[in-house]
Formats: sequence, structure tokens, C-alpha cells
Amino acid sequence: MRNLTEAELVALGERFGIDVDADGAGAITDTVNGMLDDLDALDDLAIVDDAPSPTGADPGARTWADPVDDPHGAIAVDCTVSPATTGGSLAGVDVGVKDVIAVAGVPMRCGSATMRGFVPARDATVVDRLRAAGATITAKTACDEFAGSARGTTGHGAPITNPHDIDRTAGGSSGGSAVAVATGRVDAALGTDTGGSVRIPASFCGVVGYKPTYGLVPLTGVVENTYTQDHVGTFTDAVDDAATLLDAMAGVDDADPASLGAAGRANYRVGGYREAASDPPAVADVRIGVLDEGTGDGVADRVIERTEAATDALADAGAEVRSVSIDAFHAGRPIKNALSLVELATHWRDGAAPYRRGGVDETLQTGFARARAAASGELSDFYASKLLAGARVVEAHDGRPYVRAQAARERLRDAFESALDGVDALLLPTMPDVAPPLDDVDEWEYDYARNTRAANVTRLPAVTIPNGTAAGLPVGLQLMGAAFDDAHLLAVAEAAASTLAD
Repeated sequence: MRNLTEAELVALGERFGIDVDADGAGAITDTVNGMLDDLDALDDLAIVDDAPSPTGADPGARTWADPVDDPHGAIAVDCTVSPATTGGSLAGVDVGVKDVIAVAGVPMRCGSATMRGFVPARDATVVDRLRAAGATITAKTACDEFAGSARGTTGHGAPITNPHDIDRTAGGSSGGSAVAVATGRVDAALGTDTGGSVRIPASFCGVVGYKPTYGLVPLTGVVENTYTQDHVGTFTDAVDDAATLLDAMAGVDDADPASLGAAGRANYRVGGYREAASDPPAVADVRIGVLDEGTGDGVADRVIERTEAATDALADAGAEVRSVSIDAFHAGRPIKNALSLVELATHWRDGAAPYRRGGVDETLQTGFARARAAASGELSDFYASKLLAGARVVEAHDGRPYVRAQAARERLRDAFESALDGVDALLLPTMPDVAPPLDDVDEWEYDYARNTRAANVTRLPAVTIPNGTAAGLPVGLQLMGAAFDDAHLLAVAEAAASTLAD
């Protein structure tokens, strides 16, 4: 794909309504060209032919305030949104909600200056369901701008810092949710995951991060990043707590096309997550497929050592451990990037809120459209670069990379499903290294989503559990399961977590 010149980049921005400052055009051009270079790999990939109900609460009665005590920059807004019932499985549980998920009557800034002053009028479906299960919403958690990166840096340039080392990142884009759970600010938290944005900060911060099968948890009322790969996931201290949250949130929502599509699949099933995690199999009855590509080039020796130690511990406890390989594993990067860049850019170009589910309040569409028209110059350079890279793909190549990526996605999913045949879960390190220093978060050499993006491309469920430390910082172990087999994956994760904790 031919690189852009600075002049072409500025002109492209004008056509898509993205302001590019002349002084920063050179750096943004380099970033955009770097993003586009990734997509050349698509040429070598084979092509395959073949509205939530109101909660009953008055949004005007909800209280909120800017956080007072927030040493890690994890909280966007402190709030008190009471449960809809006095009982339920989540009674007494305080939950933080990532600031791209609507909570009626509470500001939603999406980590971006462009959304300043926006207050949604309705709860997202997941918030509605959590409150119906007895949870109290006590915080909107900080995130990268529009959940668009894994660096743990908001659109205001403020870092979300790691609770284990304040000079390192918590990761993103759901970094605030991970920190809030790790520090005890909340009992549990929600995040969104498009390429690893739940599992990345969960691994860096030493907590459990769960990404369900695509479509299992409704996205109604969630600001989208890449709508064909977006998931709502959870942060908790333990696997069974993640299962309890999933029981409350999972299930069909008529306002969400992804949810309806998932429910129409032959292997769709929902429920039983808490029961499964509460009664996990004996480790001796678990079969684990260790993914060879998960510890290849780009993964630090200290992470490989921790992963091998975990694998040995599971084998010593009686688990059947075997090696598996997926040749197309690294194809996930250009596939994911092509899908994300194009979907982001077309949302922005059309002035449509990145929130296209039906049944949501119209105020977000109005607020987003006005923000786009008036404040695109306030976007961070990184997010603007992603939009411009997507604009380039749309304009210069008639969407062909997007079509190739959609087809290649199916091939990659088939490869993962074949690898899962005969095992209960695939195992690989969550992150290629421990959390990087704040000064290094923008380094392209650190591929945050190296081992996490495949679960988004294939839409399979995945969980990260704590796996000890390296250099005094948390290391995560990732398990992936079969589509809609979330209950079994959570049960296996509970068995593994218990073994590693012994």
C-alpha cells in the first residue's frame, strides 16, 4: 500500500472532517504510514469464497462528582447509582463501569475532549442488568480515547498508572477498570475489549479479565470501537466473580444485532456460568493445548519462564498438556487492523455515533455529531492517526482490504476451532512482557495485542488469570475456549487459577 505524503494526509483529513495541525502533520503521517504498512500482509492471505428497557430510576436523582482521591488516574467520574432491587446475586457489590458504557444521568466522556458535557439519558443494557441483579454503580472508569488503544493514556494525555509501579502503565484501553479492581476502589468492573482491552490491563495489574464469546453480552448503549470485534468484559479478583457478573449480563437483547446474530447460531447457549465456576473439574481431568506461537518471537524470556512454570504446575497436578500450533496465528494482526481502521473511519466520516445499536437514546447521536463537527481538532494524535489510516484504506482501495480481512477472519477462526478439538482450552501468555514504563508506552516495538487480538478476530471467549510476577510486576496467563462454551472455559480457568495459587 503506497505511503501518504504530508500534503495528502492533510487533504484526506479535510475530506473526513479530521483536523491535522501543520506542525504535527509529519509525525502523524509517519504513524499513519506505519499502520498502513501492516495491511500489506493481507495480500498473502487466502480468500474464502464460501434498546434497553428503562431501569425505573430517575437519572436526575443520581449523584456524581469528579474524583477526589485518584492517585492512578483510574476514575473518570465518581457516582452513586443504586440497584434496582434489594436482593439478587450482586447485592452489595460495587461496580465500576468503563466510560464508554452509558450510565444514565452520569457524564460519559469516552476519554476524549470531544465528548465534553455529554450525559446519556438511558442506561446501557449491561448496566440495566447489573442493577437488576442488585449491583450499585459507583464509578465511571478512565480509558484511552474512545477505547482506541492499549497504551493506558486518555485523550487528555493523562496516563492511567499501574498500581504495582506508578511509573508504569496500567495498560488500556480499559486501564481504569483494572486499576479500580486491583486497588479495591470497586469490587468488580466492566470494560470493553476489541483487541485485548480487558485482558491487557488485567494482566498488567494482576487481576482476572474475562472476554466472552462475541454477541453473548449485549452492546446496546456501548460506544463502539470496531463493531464486528467489540465485546463487553469483566474485571474481578477471582474467576467465580467473573462468572457471577456474566450470569447477570449474558443473553439476547432485541436492540443489539450482534446479540441477535449470536442467538441464531446452532451452538448458542447461555447461562450456568456461576454454577460451572463453583464446581470446576479436577485438574487431572483437564486437557490443555499449549499454543506454540504464543511464546515465539517478541515474547520476553521472563514471561516465557512464567508460562512454562504454569504449564509444568498444571501437568504436575495431573492435567493432560499437549503442544498445538496454528500457522496462521500472526495473520490476526493485519486482519484485526484492517477491520478496525475501516470501521472507525466510516463511523467518523458519516458523522454517526460509534454506537449504532438500535434502541438507544438519541442524545448520543446528537452529541457525537456536534462534537465531530466542532472539536475534531481536540482528538489525540494517536486516535486521529487511526482514523486517517482507515480513511486512506476506504478511499484508495475501495474497501478491498476490508473484504479480504472478513474472509481471512473465517479461515483463522476455523484454524482455532481445529486446534481446540480434543482440548478444553488453549493456553498462552496474555502479554509479551510486563507493563512498560510510561516513557515507553508509545513504542511500536511493543505489540500489546500480540497474544490477545486473535480472540477478537475469531470471536472466541478468552480469560486472563494471574500467573505470578516477573521483575516484581504481574504476569498473566491466557486461556481460550470454544464459541459459546463460556461456562466450561470459566470452570477450567477456576481449576487452573486454584492450582497456580497453591
